[in-house]
Amino acid sequence: MKRVIDASVGIKTIIPEHDSAKALRLRDEFRKGIHELFAPGLYLLELSNIIISAHRSGKISATDLPLNYLEILRHQPVISPTTASLKSAFRIASQIRVSVYDAIYLALFRHVNCPLITADAKLKNAAPGFSIITLDDL
Repeated sequence: MKRVIDASVGIKTIIPEHDSAKALRLRDEFRKGIHELFAPGLYLLELSNIIISAHRSGKISATDLPLNYLEILRHQPVISPTTASLKSAFRIASQIRVSVYDAIYLALFRHVNCPLITADAKLKNAAPGFSIITLDDL
């Protein structure tokens, strides 16, 4: 089954949080070929920034930091160039109240034509015309 995932899902496979078990299950099913996961290039930048921030705040040790980064690279979804979706993302962001960053994921959702999975309930509420599934819904 095809799915677009955002960084709010990906980070839960690295840093234990609410719904991490669901994100890990999705990742494991991806590894087994049950799901085909997609994300824009922005996904890797966001995850990298989140783990650096987590390290700076003490949530990730200096020893674990490179391991977490390798985990991101090892189990990444199919990455679509962010620039390929930028025009569509800009249009989406100008029509509904979401950031261009979130709109990049929504544009990819339209391109791949499959649901977007997120842990961000605010995104789901802001984009009623899109097929968005939160981890809570899984």
